[in-house]
Amino acid sequence: MNLVQKLAIAYVLIVLAIIYGYAVGRFQVFPYDTVESLVQNYQDFADGDSMERKTSVATKIKSDLGGDPGRWTYHYPALADANSSPRSIEALDNRSDAPRVYVADEHREGYRVIIGALQLRNTFWGGLLLNPDGDIIHSWDLSSSHLKSTARNDLLKNLYGVHVYPDGSVIFVMQERGGGIVKVDACSNIVWSLPGSFHHVVSPDEHGNIWSFTGKQSTLDQDMVKISAETGKILETIKMVDIRRANPDIYVWDLYKFSFADRAELYATGNMTHGNDIEPLPTHLAEDFPNYSPGDLLISYATNNLVLVLDPNTLKIKWWRIGISDLQHDPDWEPDGKVSILSNNPRSGKFNSDIVTVDLDQMKHEVSLAGDSVGFLTIINGRHQLTPWNTRLVTSAQQGWVFEVDEHGEVVFSFVNNINHEEKKSLHVSEAWRLKEDYFDNSFWNTCD
Repeated sequence: MNLVQKLAIAYVLIVLAIIYGYAVGRFQVFPYDTVESLVQNYQDFADGDSMERKTSVATKIKSDLGGDPGRWTYHYPALADANSSPRSIEALDNRSDAPRVYVADEHREGYRVIIGALQLRNTFWGGLLLNPDGDIIHSWDLSSSHLKSTARNDLLKNLYGVHVYPDGSVIFVMQERGGGIVKVDACSNIVWSLPGSFHHVVSPDEHGNIWSFTGKQSTLDQDMVKISAETGKILETIKMVDIRRANPDIYVWDLYKFSFADRAELYATGNMTHGNDIEPLPTHLAEDFPNYSPGDLLISYATNNLVLVLDPNTLKIKWWRIGISDLQHDPDWEPDGKVSILSNNPRSGKFNSDIVTVDLDQMKHEVSLAGDSVGFLTIINGRHQLTPWNTRLVTSAQQGWVFEVDEHGEVVFSFVNNINHEEKKSLHVSEAWRLKEDYFDNSFWNTCD
């Protein structure tokens, strides 16, 4: 076969391939499904997760291989590091730049705890303990990589849901791409692990237990579990299908098409409800909520902007409201019969997140902290705390920024999870608290190696 014949055959094959390729797309013949799936998978990968800001495909690949935290890198506003100074400890020595902290002189009281993507020496996720002056005096290594059922790089997971106990132990949940719930002691040694699919929250009650969501985040029914904080054993499961059956006259899950013969079909698929918080009413606040009982659960469903109060014993819904917040996170019981909520506001057209306060009895709500006053914006995640000093501590997850404002709206504390001060780049933060100086049982930070 001479060269001309070879070229002719190659030309015919190319033409046939083009024609068949057109037929695959036009008539959806084999291998249309496979190609379509591959294209969709690539597009989903290129678009990235809702957790991250826009990043390149190359950055995503490097991050997923464990070599770069690009998926968790954000930009923070100039106000975030005003008057701040770098703070570090030995566990942070492999970072390109140190976190930055500002503490107003009149607010150098109590301890502050920061949880997030800290890029520590031993783990990507972790916690930091700050003394009253804002110096970092201790770190916790937080990882679920030891769980065989979820043996993936921790950069692919999201630590969201954590509690720090007075003895210095920490319980946390890993989610998104596998994880589980893990308890470590004050020195980061594993106490117990609970493999499985859990997400968003580990909220303590007053009986030595924690509450969390179980199952996939994308399902309609967001089942809840009560777990022993001592042993890690599941003590109780509350199924949302049972809650719906117990409340037939409340239509807060109206996501079904009308149908005959008891054949219900969902209007939508995907992340339809997205449970993201469970907060038991503490006894010391019960007098401020006379229509509710200690242990009643304050629950957040972000997708449909729903906040409700559930009696976990009878499964009766005592209060509910839709629309006072937008894709909200972290509703908290607070004094004077009010609940505060972090409203992320991604769908409202605003360019800031807010803290909204609602009076359960009066059905009145107001913006108690307008995010535009400080440049606060996190599309998803985020937490907040009304501190014992009557300040508001806010975790702006997608700015890598924790800030605290007083009753006048003045910033009195700022922690930036900074990794590049010149370019104002930071890493994700998950949660933060300001705690009284007598909160911890002992000075474990002086004894852990």
